[in-house]
Amino acid sequence: AKEGQAIKEFLQENYPLFESTIFSKIPNVYASLKNEPFTIFCASDAVMVDIDQKRKLQISDPRNVEITEKLASYHFIPTGKVTRERLQREDWSVPKTADGVAALSIGGVLTAGGELRVGRSKSGGFMGFGAKEDGGVVIGNNDAKIVKSVNVGKEGIIHEVDALVAPDLIWRYFDQLRIPGF
Repeated sequence: AKEGQAIKEFLQENYPLFESTIFSKIPNVYASLKNEPFTIFCASDAVMVDIDQKRKLQISDPRNVEITEKLASYHFIPTGKVTRERLQREDWSVPKTADGVAALSIGGVLTAGGELRVGRSKSGGFMGFGAKEDGGVVIGNNDAKIVKSVNVGKEGIIHEVDALVAPDLIWRYFDQLRIPGF
């Protein structure tokens, strides 16, 4: 329980909006962090502020508790510590891409919410065409780039990402609940 409390305090101090709006919605999440390896993909406060008002209302609506739990679960791997180095590891047993870049050895991660794609980040280009891989790693369908990684507790790691990692499809479930006037 002490381990979970220390992680909760770390998140509340460094990522207060993510912790209070999303992560704390997972039932008994801090109690489950008992010296077990874990990974958290944590959106920065800047990302949380930029979420549009409609989505903020949907997340905070008490009728959407189950969907908010699912959204939060995509940001948590309770069964393993997935380091940034592991996500960036290249697979030299397969041919390189046309750009001469080796494939990643990991194509996805299994979170408490479901599977998330892992890929290389790209920059440049025009409307998605001509972009070149820049060596970074992205998580999820929204291509959330890992900004920094911090080891917490004995066996945990928190990756700060520049977007929410949950798939866009989850917002359709929020949209099923129409709030009059919005």
